[in-house]
Amino acid sequence: MTQQVKKMPTPGGIGPGQTATVSFPIGLTYERFYIEMNVDSTPRDVPVANWGDYVGEIRLLVDGEVTYQIDAKDLVSLNKFYDQPMIAGTLPIFLSRPWMRTMDGEDQTAYGTGPNPNGGASVSTFTMELELKTGKQFNSVQVYAKQSPSKPWGTHLRMRRYTHPQALVGNAEISDIPRSAYHMLGLHVNTDAIERAEVLVNDNKVVDYGKSVRRTHNRIAGRMEQTGFTHIDFVAENRAVEAMPMNVADFRLKLGFTATGNYTIYAESIAR
Repeated sequence: MTQQVKKMPTPGGIGPGQTATVSFPIGLTYERFYIEMNVDSTPRDVPVANWGDYVGEIRLLVDGEVTYQIDAKDLVSLNKFYDQPMIAGTLPIFLSRPWMRTMDGEDQTAYGTGPNPNGGASVSTFTMELELKTGKQFNSVQVYAKQSPSKPWGTHLRMRRYTHPQALVGNAEISDIPRSAYHMLGLHVNTDAIERAEVLVNDNKVVDYGKSVRRTHNRIAGRMEQTGFTHIDFVAENRAVEAMPMNVADFRLKLGFTATGNYTIYAESIAR
């Protein structure tokens, strides 16, 4: 079967201050979404830099469980970090990762909604929620999906968000990121006011670098560091096999903050 790009059902609840929701057909594998949006009294496609003015959090839910959550403005930054092109009017969500080195590495994080090999459905419902901002005019909101042949639900991309309050300038030790049988792809903190970053796993230091080395390391791998973000990429060489195992006794993130604030940490992972 050739991969397809198809228009999905029109979202319900389109309006300022509402949560637009679209339910996706079950059966095929979802590789990517394209959110297409036209806005304002003088109609225009949403400029790349302005998605956060119109859309707040974007969520994907599988059987009612949130598997992916990110603010639209931060999704733009993450797409740019992975050096993916952005065009006015369309915001892509990458479930599979075309920048990985092998087909298995690219495809394993896609969302399979096909039947189980032993019979029965692997997924009952798959939906997207878009929090639309108040005081805005939405002329049209459509979602398109890039799909590939059917596979059952299994290994998939997860995007979770955590909040970190930083009351003082200086070092913070973050040890409450959940540990279980999944693999971490990367951590993205929505501030660039971080000098040194360390990651310790079971008391072994696996990451220890300052801002200059961190940015150089990411840039050599083809990543584009984003203003307002600190990126800790565990698969910067685009080899999925190097993702960080999280079924460990201890996982600690040590960050040297040069400013205070309430920050968001996005955790990208391969989960089952």
